[in-house]
Amino acid sequence: MTAPATETMNTPGAGRAGESALRLRGITKIYPGTVALEDVALDVRYGEVHGLMGKNGAGKSTLVGVLAGLIEPTSGTIAVGGRDYPRLTRMQAKREGIAIVTQEPEIILDITVAENLFLGDFPTRGGFVDRPEMFERARELLDRFGLDIGAEFRAGDLSLSERQLLLIIKACYVEDASVVILDESSAPLTRKDAQILRRIVGDLRDAGKAIVVISHSVDELLDVCDRLTVLRDGRTIATRRASDLDRRTLSELIVGDGFTACRTRSDESAPPGGELLAVENLTRWGAFEGVSFTLRRGEILGIAGLRGSGRTEILKAIAGIEPADAGTIELRGRACAFRRPSEALKEGVAYLPEEREAEGLIGIFSIRDNLILNSLAQFARSGFIRGGECDRRAAETFGAVQIRAFSLEQAVEELSGGNRQKVVIGRIMTAGPDVYLLDEPTRGVDIGAKKGILSLICEKIRGNAGVIITSPGLDDLIDICDRILVLCGGRIAKSVARADFDEKALFMDIQGFGQ
Repeated sequence: MTAPATETMNTPGAGRAGESALRLRGITKIYPGTVALEDVALDVRYGEVHGLMGKNGAGKSTLVGVLAGLIEPTSGTIAVGGRDYPRLTRMQAKREGIAIVTQEPEIILDITVAENLFLGDFPTRGGFVDRPEMFERARELLDRFGLDIGAEFRAGDLSLSERQLLLIIKACYVEDASVVILDESSAPLTRKDAQILRRIVGDLRDAGKAIVVISHSVDELLDVCDRLTVLRDGRTIATRRASDLDRRTLSELIVGDGFTACRTRSDESAPPGGELLAVENLTRWGAFEGVSFTLRRGEILGIAGLRGSGRTEILKAIAGIEPADAGTIELRGRACAFRRPSEALKEGVAYLPEEREAEGLIGIFSIRDNLILNSLAQFARSGFIRGGECDRRAAETFGAVQIRAFSLEQAVEELSGGNRQKVVIGRIMTAGPDVYLLDEPTRGVDIGAKKGILSLICEKIRGNAGVIITSPGLDDLIDICDRILVLCGGRIAKSVARADFDEKALFMDIQGFGQ
């Protein structure tokens, strides 16, 4: 990547290289019972790629919400292009040229690539949308970065990686933002598309834009950034030049002195029982390779790894959603090869999806109906569903998972994020499986809901079953797991027993290097 620009570029939305584009001072955000951000300072310059890094829960998402105008800080000031604000509204953030691209592409699937690119800013002629001009400009942008997709393609037909690049190009070149925040934007990208992103970042830096890159990958940030700021527990720990850091030093800044357990799990928990599940040399080309492990009854097994390491894909392969290309799976000592999730569930293997809204819930259905969806076959007799038995089981599960709602008949779409997640967990609990595959069960929920979900896994679920759980951070896994498998580049790099849990060592293993 080229060196940072040293002179002013005559580009719309750019500033004088080296001058402050975005400056935060004393940013604090207090929620009832929680300090999400405390006296955070950040200074991003024009012509600079500035990395922002921290563990899950460090405050990165809250800070992005503040910059996007979605979250009002309790105190502090935000200076954009020399103008001070006590807070930003969404309109002010857009007017000041702040664009944020998240890790989950938000595009309209049923319209074309060109229409998505220029949505909100269509070129016009005579008061009407100039479609030929729009498609021509879209083709020029796509060709500029070597994207092998057509401007007339339906956006829903693109891969997740291509959708992400589409949003990045929109923010950087169509909206012509002066401050571009890439929030885990590289996570869904293929290797080829990640290289295109690197070119885009270099191009923006040379054009005098300010770029903030948020990532969990130490190597990525050290490679592309000029300076890095580390957040820990909602506070700014340090801002350093990337050239003054190495992988170990940056990792130590991120992790600090180590993990303090939340004590969700009791030390008196019963030891695991007999073997339930055995996976041998499981491989799905392009996702993971040679994965082998066992799961015992009553055991909670964690899988830790960066996004793209293969965590979700392994669980989906076991559940028959995206079957493996090679390897074997044994359940209760018997070989099995599920080709669809219904087969897995019938044999006692249940999968909780990472994307609960898209894959785990039917929002307009009641809590009751969602809870029993996976278990209808258990309540059928002579072709009819036994309603009384359904109601009884749903009520039992409703109480067990402690869903906060007016009644079982309340629509799921009316619940909070944490309670929706409890409904998804309750849905698979009702089926009574032997193996639970829990893909990021605490993702996107508040601290209170997370504590409740982790307690539910420890106290209600593990019992006579086995649990495999993934998490975007280490805290949840260290808190409740018996073992943690470290996944790196689609391979299991290490298996660590609970007695040997060390957050700093695990973090370094996940990044691809250990002590």
